[in-house]
Amino acid sequence: MDKKVIELEEKFAHLEHTVEELNNVIFRQTQKIDELEEMLKHLSSQIRQMNDKQDGGDNEVINDRPPHY
Repeated sequence: MDKKVIELEEKFAHLEHTVEELNNVIFRQTQKIDELEEMLKHLSSQIRQMNDKQDGGDNEVINDRPPHY
């Protein structure tokens, strides 16, 4: 009986360690997503500013796919 309890405690310790590692991965991914969202907002703002500065002629920045798609 003691041997089974020890085995269960070992398995629990490994599972606890795995959960902790996965939690750290999720935390880092969330930080990266937040960083990328901020970068996207900044780039969108820059594109809007570029469009606002132009005269509205043929030089307008277009968000279309290139012709090779």
